[in-house]
Amino acid sequence: MKAIQLYSSDSYDFFSTIQKSQLVLPFYATHSQARESLIHQLKEGIEPVYVVVKKNQPLFFIALEEKKIINLLAIEASGVTWQQVFDGIELIYKKTFQSEAILHFSQALSEAEDNRLIRHGYTRLGHTARKVLTYNTALVLGGGGARGAYQIGVWQALKELEIPIQIITGTSVGALNGALIVQDDFEEAKDMWEKIETKKILSFPMKDNTQNTLPDMLRQLASFTVAAIQSKGVSTEPLQQLLDDTFSQEKLAQAKQQFYLVTTELPGVVETVIHFNSCKNNQWKQWLLASSSFFPAMAAAQIDGKYYIDGGYRNNIPVDTAVANGATECIIVDVKGPGLTKHVVLPDGQSSIVLKTPWSLGTVLLFDGARSIVNIKLGYLEMMKALEKYCGYWYTFDETLSEIQAFQQQFFRYLKREYQLSLWKNREERKKFYQKLRKYYKDRVYEENISLALLELLGKSAAILPDQLYTFSEFIDLLADQAEKQDKDTFSGMISVQEWLGKYYDDFFLLSEKKQLQLVADLLAVDVQEKQKRLQVLLEQLPVITLQVLMKEFIKEGKENKWLKNFHMKS
Repeated sequence: MKAIQLYSSDSYDFFSTIQKSQLVLPFYATHSQARESLIHQLKEGIEPVYVVVKKNQPLFFIALEEKKIINLLAIEASGVTWQQVFDGIELIYKKTFQSEAILHFSQALSEAEDNRLIRHGYTRLGHTARKVLTYNTALVLGGGGARGAYQIGVWQALKELEIPIQIITGTSVGALNGALIVQDDFEEAKDMWEKIETKKILSFPMKDNTQNTLPDMLRQLASFTVAAIQSKGVSTEPLQQLLDDTFSQEKLAQAKQQFYLVTTELPGVVETVIHFNSCKNNQWKQWLLASSSFFPAMAAAQIDGKYYIDGGYRNNIPVDTAVANGATECIIVDVKGPGLTKHVVLPDGQSSIVLKTPWSLGTVLLFDGARSIVNIKLGYLEMMKALEKYCGYWYTFDETLSEIQAFQQQFFRYLKREYQLSLWKNREERKKFYQKLRKYYKDRVYEENISLALLELLGKSAAILPDQLYTFSEFIDLLADQAEKQDKDTFSGMISVQEWLGKYYDDFFLLSEKKQLQLVADLLAVDVQEKQKRLQVLLEQLPVITLQVLMKEFIKEGKENKWLKNFHMKS
């Protein structure tokens, strides 16, 4: 099960379903009153409304006011159980790690209803029922080599928000980061990643003075490959030294969390889970090395006469290990490393946050401190977004959606005033537009975030960096000024071969989004009468690209005519 927040525009799609739902607890005197209230609250969009779904099928709706549940309607045909109802309630509160669930009723409860609440852990006082929520949260850290710096940023956000972690599971670099978290010295961990270099991890011939260019990147990878073939795996002596310098047996022995790492035993390629807290004879360092030995590129680790290699060969993101050891919530950090990812279905009522950034995190085997700094910031911001402290998908904004909507309303009025344009005429057209926009945006699309999605896509095309917290006004200013800045490369960290190829595609391939934006802009550089004719065709064929071009035009005109300044004051 999962809980999805609904927005005002969702009222059109869910209206008939809500009308077929019924109260399961006495929040209102009648079913019809409860339905009317829920629809009204959803349309107003001031207080949150959620739908709880299982396998994409709605089960029930929940409305909150001042963090108290004030309405709950189950869909009659869903066959929802009482256990699912109470699990769904907790899912909503556990999304942001609230300390208690609160239900507030407008009607008196019957003895049977009272007993049911008590059986599910609630205490009653007047018309309010409360349940103190308990957590046994696991932080699941996947493998991904040099991309692992992102996980340190996630840890930073969790520490800042004082969200306790009881269990850690990790594979490969996730195991190394897990041990850093167990030591509970964030500044030391951050310093290590920010100063990291490939030669501190692996031993192979490297040039000291390389530039961040594609030829240099390919030469480094070629050197690595030759060394790995000649030596049957690159030596991990530098990594062993780093482990000696970074980890303290005394600190690790004082671990507050239960820590499990995954490695793979040879020759049978058997998954091996090690309870780090129970390691004997000071073997913790050997197991960390074993979990992160990316064979055959890196030499296998030998422990007690057996050989072990990277845990990613069998379980790159060990969610099942966390669940098997008692986790009731999982924060899963996937840094897109190579390996086998098991399909794990969490039990009903078990909440999870999955972090898998839409951005590339760089190369796996070549380590670079400048890139780590960027990835740490990205991990921090995206964890904060997952916990609903900020908004956005590609970028991170210190705004609420309602504040951003003021800009969207102005954009829609501009389209109507200048070109007599509406984005859709009926629900079917609206749904098709959402689908087309989501293909570009890659995240959920609804009426209230259309302008946000368009702006973020423009930000990507303009190469605005994602490792900063923006206000909406700051981001608009960056887009408005992009003409002077678009040829400047402000990113100094190492980028991967895939990123180089992506950049080449964007700059030179006719079908790239960047090239399409330029093509549509050129097609619309005509007089107003002809422009309106062309817009009709372009909005039919390339609606998302065309709207981005119109958004850029709107921003440019707004800056010239000073409406941006007025918007900033309102924000």
